[in-house]
Amino acid sequence: MRFAILSLSLVLLSHSASAQSLLERAFEEQQRENAAGSLAILGLVGIPDDAASFISLQSNTDDREYDFKSSQLGGGFRLGEGVPIYLEGYVGYARYDPVLTFGGSGETTPIPLKWTSFALTGGVGYQFDMGEYWKLTPMAHISVGRTQTDASIGAQAIANRLGLDRDFLDSGGIWAGGAGGSMTVSYERSLSNDREFEARLRYTHIEYWPIGDSEDLLVESTAANAVLWSRYRFPTGKRMFGRPVRWVGDLSVSYLIGDQALVLNTDWLARVGGGIEVDLSDTWVPWVTTTRLMVRYYGSDTVNGFTAGIGISF
Repeated sequence: MRFAILSLSLVLLSHSASAQSLLERAFEEQQRENAAGSLAILGLVGIPDDAASFISLQSNTDDREYDFKSSQLGGGFRLGEGVPIYLEGYVGYARYDPVLTFGGSGETTPIPLKWTSFALTGGVGYQFDMGEYWKLTPMAHISVGRTQTDASIGAQAIANRLGLDRDFLDSGGIWAGGAGGSMTVSYERSLSNDREFEARLRYTHIEYWPIGDSEDLLVESTAANAVLWSRYRFPTGKRMFGRPVRWVGDLSVSYLIGDQALVLNTDWLARVGGGIEVDLSDTWVPWVTTTRLMVRYYGSDTVNGFTAGIGISF
């Protein structure tokens, strides 16, 4: 009888250890997926955005809950009218807060996992003049960034929930490097009565992978999108600093081709915005010609949000 009881105890312990091992492996796999997701978010802020601004997005579906905020600062310029070398640089920051839900015993436990990412991206290219209004600009890009998790609170909650002894959710981060290129076709035309129209079609593709101490991680990400963007300026009839003030409206549609689509749970984003543009060319502000203040709305079938930004022309 004692042997039978001992055997039963060993079987129960074996099943318990096996179940815990399965839980650990399942959650480790979930963590790898979230690491890949954070790298995808790094790519999202690493891709240059002509309308660089602050962005706040929220999921509007029940199957995937997250909160995403990002900001980007940067721009591009041609070295000179007779020098067609085109340079651009951007620095971006993102905060991605996915929520994992663990079920069991008739109840669920939401576990927030917060990821912070920043990226620095530079590009150099050659701008071809294609007639009076059209330009073609191929570019090469390099990017470097870091994504960091502060999941220690979530780690403790999960360990308590699942009864795991091993701490495999310590806070950590990934250094990543990226390389790729872009192709832009742009159209710009000044119209009568101080009106102006411009449009741009751009495709960008950057591959990201871990570098430095993180290069042993088997995680990589493709950041790619195609963006059709347009802007229209027209006079308000008002003047400031002795110069006319113009209304500005812009509209864009982005097709997310890379891994960002998997993280945001959508493969497209539409953006519409408006604001004002002030001419500062006759003021004491050095080098600045115009300044724009813009507010925009983002939307898709699963995401909605807003952006606010300031644009400066030199």
